[in-house]
Amino acid sequence: MAKKKFKFNLKFSYDAPVTLSFVIICALLFLLNTLVIKNGALGKILASPTTQAGALPFIVKQPVSYLRLLLYIFGSGEVNNFITYILIVLLLGPAMEERYGSVIIGIMIFVAALFSGVLNACFCVESLTGPVPVVCMMIFLTAFMSFSNKTVPITFLATIIFFVYFSITSGIGAVRLIICIAGGLCGSLFAFLTSPKVKSAKKKSDGAGGRSGGLLNRAEKIAYAEELDSQSPRNKKKRDSLDDDDETTVVGTLRF
Repeated sequence: MAKKKFKFNLKFSYDAPVTLSFVIICALLFLLNTLVIKNGALGKILASPTTQAGALPFIVKQPVSYLRLLLYIFGSGEVNNFITYILIVLLLGPAMEERYGSVIIGIMIFVAALFSGVLNACFCVESLTGPVPVVCMMIFLTAFMSFSNKTVPITFLATIIFFVYFSITSGIGAVRLIICIAGGLCGSLFAFLTSPKVKSAKKKSDGAGGRSGGLLNRAEKIAYAEELDSQSPRNKKKRDSLDDDDETTVVGTLRF
């Protein structure tokens, strides 16, 4: 008896391009800053600008100051912080990207990073480093999915408590944590202003529900009314040119 050979036909899918690309860039820059460049030059670029009294003040005439407003989300100070934040992004990112679309998630990451970077340059003397605003944004997005059903998930409260505790103990500080939360909240609210993927899915579901529920749209109502009118005894009498002694009585035509 011949033995059956089992074949594994597995394919790798790049299911969340924005989330995976973000994680890959963070990992490459972290390894580059830790193992290759050891003088701290890359770490200064991957840090947000501060006020004029800080270590990296925002200077209008320097282009690197504008780059720091966005590039700081790809940096990370310590290994433990980097691993924790990246794991949260990998856990929450694919589901959010599936719901809102890759383009919307990319725009929300940009808005959250830019808003937190500008706030830090205006009010804080210490730089931001790491994807903390992005993590806050994804946590808020996950919670908003339950808030739409008028429920407050316990898991969201537990996640917020754990995240705040971890951020404070890791040395981020209360001011910078508030700035990151504000940036994440601003980026997550952008999903309610424009989300073509959710809107198109809603339109499709509404159209399917209307057909399955037996309700007709305007075009279908007109076509159905014309069909009934063509089959009415009055029009049949005109078409067939019936005799005058036909006793068919036409009461009316049903219309919708």
